[in-house]
Amino acid sequence: PIRADNARIIGMDEMLDRVKSIDYIKLDSSEPVGVINKMIVTKDKIFILDAYVAQQIFVFSKMGKLLYRIKNKGRGPKEYQSIRDMQVDTIRNEILVNDALARSYLYFSTDDGAFLRKETGVANCYLAHIDSLYINYQAPEQDFNDKGFEPTPLQNDNFINNSFTYDCDGKLLFTPVYSDTVYQFMSISIVSPKYVIHQKKSIWNLYNKKIPPLEVDKLIKQNNYTRYAGKFLDGESYASFEIAHKWEEYITPRPYFWDKRTDIVFAWDTANVDEDAIVHEIIRQPIAVYGDTFFGTCSPQIPEEYRKNLSPKIKSLLECSKESDNPIVVAYTLK
Repeated sequence: PIRADNARIIGMDEMLDRVKSIDYIKLDSSEPVGVINKMIVTKDKIFILDAYVAQQIFVFSKMGKLLYRIKNKGRGPKEYQSIRDMQVDTIRNEILVNDALARSYLYFSTDDGAFLRKETGVANCYLAHIDSLYINYQAPEQDFNDKGFEPTPLQNDNFINNSFTYDCDGKLLFTPVYSDTVYQFMSISIVSPKYVIHQKKSIWNLYNKKIPPLEVDKLIKQNNYTRYAGKFLDGESYASFEIAHKWEEYITPRPYFWDKRTDIVFAWDTANVDEDAIVHEIIRQPIAVYGDTFFGTCSPQIPEEYRKNLSPKIKSLLECSKESDNPIVVAYTLK
């Protein structure tokens, strides 16, 4: 159990006090990244998937240099029609790409992005792998194998999230939509619950009711329900995840951090920002983790009035940045 219901809510000042080290990586802007749909960080590379704007994979060094792009969009034998998801296999040094439209899987080298092979797949939304076998995430009523998680009434006809992640030992994690439970794949056919995200008023309590997405949003906005977002970033000492809360008339994700050593959970309230706070560093909600380092991104354009108290390193990066530049990657570890 991870007691998010007992989490201590902290602001930016206390969040920065919990940061042990921070680094900023200015990404090479010679080729623009449109939207970051997914980021995977390995020992020496940063992999960024832009599935909708550029429809490419951008691979950078840890210094921010653009090493190569995978831009094989087309209908040829080495090309993809759509690029919906990616995984990185650091054992085989392969990038696995999911082509949902063509029902195929493509492999590229992590060394230089060279095409390796193409295999027939199934119509799916998202993809993960265990050894040489695949886990396909499909929408309800799109299950071709009759295997997997039986949808509850709450999940039927609802949206799905790409909630595949890997824990710090390389084991595959998965959270069904709306569920509070993070599952671990022990093998291709054996799944075990690993974590439960406890909330005071979780929408998952209503899993036996058929509720459309708009009504789920109303319950969050009007009845103070919350929703675990299902993207579990498992580091060595800390794990991070998001829970959707009501904020004014909106629903906003709030990042939570769980200290595995002390079992303490704290929630970073990013919605309420003190305009008069003196900020020396910039950190953002994590979208990737490697070891004990979390990775987020920040805009290369920060208004001048917010720059005067920033640390020299981030200030110098902002001063030489243009509005059209790629985002700055923020890498930080916690105490």
